[in-house]
Amino acid sequence: MDVDLVALVGLSAEDASCLQSLKPLMAGNQGDVINAFYGRILAFPRFKEMIEKTCEREQLDIGQLVSHINNVQFQHWQRFFSGTPDKAFKDFAQKIGTAHEKCLLSSDLYVASSAVILEKFIGLALGQHLGETTQAKEIMDALSAIVRMFFLDISYAISAYDNAAARTTLRQVSESLLNTFEVDVARGLGSMASAAEELNGTIKSIVDLNLGNMQRCRDTVSSIETLTKNLADLAVTTQQIENFVKVITDVSRKTKLLALNAAIEAARSGEYGRGFSVVANEVKALANEAENAAKDVKRQASDIQRAIDCAINQVTGSQKLVQEIDAGMATESEAIGFQNTAVREISTNLAIVSESAHGLRARFKTLDVA
Repeated sequence: MDVDLVALVGLSAEDASCLQSLKPLMAGNQGDVINAFYGRILAFPRFKEMIEKTCEREQLDIGQLVSHINNVQFQHWQRFFSGTPDKAFKDFAQKIGTAHEKCLLSSDLYVASSAVILEKFIGLALGQHLGETTQAKEIMDALSAIVRMFFLDISYAISAYDNAAARTTLRQVSESLLNTFEVDVARGLGSMASAAEELNGTIKSIVDLNLGNMQRCRDTVSSIETLTKNLADLAVTTQQIENFVKVITDVSRKTKLLALNAAIEAARSGEYGRGFSVVANEVKALANEAENAAKDVKRQASDIQRAIDCAINQVTGSQKLVQEIDAGMATESEAIGFQNTAVREISTNLAIVSESAHGLRARFKTLDVA
């Protein structure tokens, strides 16, 4: 339930009448009051810096800014000394407060800097009622001391209020944000950790599969080497067969020559050499058959040799291909090993992030205590 600030400060109709009676005097001296205000605050570099930054942000020179502030303040003082705390007065007062906040003027500095304005107003009121007397001066000195100490007290208190309110707001906002952040981080980290674990398992499976494939490649290379050696041995054997064929061919040639000589001798012998001639013809026929068989064997041996050479070339190509596959798998396994290391680093970093997320709450608590 809101508190009526007008009733809380005790403002009455009599107060309104008093303020209205002072209005002409205050209106005639408001320039002196505002100048006293500027004379006080501009003695402090902090205020000069705020005014310069405001001019830069609003793209105004200092003269334009001061003129604008004076016009707004004079309008507000006219309402002030009308003694009517209506909605228009409240809205205008809050508008001035908002403008001061945009200039980065804190509430404690605003209250403390306003003391000089109240001093001037009290001095004008005393002068109107008591004149320039010793008693009036003594009263003014006493009231000025009270005003200064009172506004200093309020400035300290309101600074503490603002700081406490800011801490409370920070605590409320940060608590909600931290809860949401921790839940989101925990959920995200859990998903990432599961994904990293699955990826790690997949990588291990691929590594195991690659290792098996590499071993099979090496076994294949070994089998190919054995096959190549056997083919080479077969080629040697084929060459030996061709050598044997050469021997048989040479024997056949000599046998045919011998049969020819026998036939010639049989012809010379006439009737007595007829049987010998038959034998010579048979020997010649056998020699021809042996020669033809040798040619067939030689041709087949040549075909076998060409097939062996082709097979050796193909096997050699397959061996090189398998060796290249083996080398590629080795490189891939090395790359997968690097990925596995990266996954482990991700898991480590996730743990660090999780720890840091939990540490945020402790840091916010430290700020709250400060």
